[in-house]
Amino acid sequence: MKTITNKTGFSKNKLALAIGTSLFLSTVTLAEESPKETKELKIEVIEVTATKRVESIQDVPMSITAVSGSDIEEAGIQDLSELSGYIPNLTISEGAINTNIYMRGVGSGINRAFEQSVGMFIDGIYMGRGKQFRAPFMDVERAEVLRGPQGLLFGKNTIAGTINISTVKAEAGGDFEGRITADYESEYGGQSITAVLASGLTDEFGVRLAVKSSKTDGYMENTNTNRDEQSTEEDIFRLSAHWEPSADLDVHFKVETAEISSKGTTAQIIGLTPLDGLAGFVGGLLAPALDPEFSDKRDLKTSTDQVLNPEKRSVETDNIAVNINYALGDGTLTFVTGYSAYESALLQDVDFMPVTFINTNDIEDFSQSSYELRYATSGDNTFDFITGVYYQENELDFDFYSHVDVTQIMPALIPAFEAVPLALLTGNPDHLEIPVTAIGVMPESFTRTTNFYQETETMSAFFQGTYNVTDDFRLIFGGRYTEETKDVKRNSANATLASTFIDSATGVGPGHIPGSPEFNAWFTAFALKVSVTDPVGGGSIDESKFIPSVKFQYDLSDDIMIYGGVEEGFKGGGFNANADATDDNNQFGEEEAIGFEFGMKSDLLDGRARLNVAIFRTNFDNLQVTTWNGFGFEVGNAAESVSQGLEIDGTYILSESFTLSGSVSYLDSYYESYEAGPCTAVKQSEGMETCDLTGESTAFAPEYSASLFLDYYTEIGESMEFKAQLNVNYKDDFFYDTDLDPNLMQAAHTKVNMRIAIADIDETWEVALIAKNLTDELTFSAGLDVPLVKGGYMGYTDAPRMISLQGTYRF
Repeated sequence: MKTITNKTGFSKNKLALAIGTSLFLSTVTLAEESPKETKELKIEVIEVTATKRVESIQDVPMSITAVSGSDIEEAGIQDLSELSGYIPNLTISEGAINTNIYMRGVGSGINRAFEQSVGMFIDGIYMGRGKQFRAPFMDVERAEVLRGPQGLLFGKNTIAGTINISTVKAEAGGDFEGRITADYESEYGGQSITAVLASGLTDEFGVRLAVKSSKTDGYMENTNTNRDEQSTEEDIFRLSAHWEPSADLDVHFKVETAEISSKGTTAQIIGLTPLDGLAGFVGGLLAPALDPEFSDKRDLKTSTDQVLNPEKRSVETDNIAVNINYALGDGTLTFVTGYSAYESALLQDVDFMPVTFINTNDIEDFSQSSYELRYATSGDNTFDFITGVYYQENELDFDFYSHVDVTQIMPALIPAFEAVPLALLTGNPDHLEIPVTAIGVMPESFTRTTNFYQETETMSAFFQGTYNVTDDFRLIFGGRYTEETKDVKRNSANATLASTFIDSATGVGPGHIPGSPEFNAWFTAFALKVSVTDPVGGGSIDESKFIPSVKFQYDLSDDIMIYGGVEEGFKGGGFNANADATDDNNQFGEEEAIGFEFGMKSDLLDGRARLNVAIFRTNFDNLQVTTWNGFGFEVGNAAESVSQGLEIDGTYILSESFTLSGSVSYLDSYYESYEAGPCTAVKQSEGMETCDLTGESTAFAPEYSASLFLDYYTEIGESMEFKAQLNVNYKDDFFYDTDLDPNLMQAAHTKVNMRIAIADIDETWEVALIAKNLTDELTFSAGLDVPLVKGGYMGYTDAPRMISLQGTYRF
């Protein structure tokens, strides 16, 4: 069991938790009807596609939260990272290398080759790379969060859960309509405009066009460059079409392109207690000398330099999706195919200080094609089923390199070099008293550069049957068989500082003359323990896996259903993408899970109230983990973990004007076995390379979380309406780095959001005021140890209070 490590934070925020617990309420309200629609005092049916059929959320035998597109837009939620703040047991945040995507305390470690533990599908197309989770929301119909292993219907890499997103589709024969929504936030220069046009050009054909453009100056103050950061610009274009030539044939098509760019960073130094001479010089002496305002105070200030490379991020994406449905016999034959590709560049100052020291650069090129053919019966038979086959192929081409400039840190390195005996190079014991500097071996700047290329081919077949034993009792069972092949090439090199991509790098190494710039560059990398060990890596891997699933549903009455079951999941193995990979950790195996869940879904008080409960436990074996050794990451399958807990959600329509809803969750996610875990910087400074984390909490696993929503609606005269929503989100303390260092822990906190709006009675126009993080809580979404600066810690700073004005016009 995880121990509460911040009693003060818990006490401060226990009121929010108590409210959520006592009401047994839920974030499901995000997908519920607006108060205007609750005049019948009955909760509207929410339809989801979590089982690849259109079903009521109350009929789906799993813990699921659905968020409507209108609520996403009204709340000003920009992306999945922001949405996760409203949903217990889900965390999506920026990371230095990967996007952190954790569900129920389970996610992927830090390695560019790791695939996600939480799968994401957009309009039926799998989006598995972390960069794709950062895409902005635009014209979304619904976002579904499915918790627990989802391997049968959604395939591999859904070992912790699935996020299933549907965009608004074109409609054949529909009316001409449009919408313009604009948001303006003055303090940090945030602006956004979304425009949608849709028309059923004929009874058989319709189109929909959606565009979005947004930008912001950023909320961080860089005291070294004297500018606001992280400034962002986003532009998205989507064209969709619907062709329905007959009652039996239905075709949806979508093409989308987006460009997203940013400058600067939200990262800041949040702790600095130097544990060696280099850290003391860089953080304790040099950084304050370069920027007198530099500190490790947790605030909205950062201090980075831009000498090696200006800090920036850019992503260009292209997506195509085709969904074809054909009525065949007693069911529907569905064909889903899609293409997804992006090019991204990420340049970071990873010493996170004004010192010209370390920068990393990630250039990624990814493309994927997928095809799924499935058949589903009507759902009205004694025995119904859904079955299909799936094929996917993708290419991943990564170029990443790190520049280490030792010019400014030379005063700290030269004494260290003078202490190195020449005998280390010559093997001559007579040279023990002679320093290597005597023959010209001096600190020299260098680059470590890598290319990682991977081709993946996945094929699978699945079957799920539902046997209606009686009118009230159903058995749901099936399995999925998957075969996957990966071919990987990794090439790494130590090179000169001017080098970037490996194909044009000027190599350095021990074969050069000692004292030459080429030798000195290699020796400096070796001395700092960041030199390339094995220049060539990769290989081929073939995996096959069958995962079964067995569930049941029992209707206690027309309004109460209980369910339970067990389902396996897995995440594919692969090859270490790190430049410091060795023969021992070149490859990692597949990760496996078996999940148990039992729950109840109920509509009470003649439909005015809803209460859902889920109890879960998932055992994870052969966890793919990374261990930070102070200089680099060790990769492998070294752990077992357990994620278990309780999730309760509900909604209650108090009156025609008030709707109250919310959720509460208890999570106990811990390592059942992790003897070779990462160590904190303090323990590393004491000579420890691995630490036993058996029995300790996993990262991104708050023990308690709760959400509370209060919606209000009333009409103003005969022509206008007033709407308001108050939202309170609580999260217990959690670690946001895998070494579980107390310096990298987010304390328990509560965030309050609010929205008030006035609209005409037909909702042709609406003006709203949106307040996020109303109490201006300072929190961090992720963090890690600063490379080569032992005792230095950085964190990615969440947004402060933001108040924006939103206007919408529909026609």
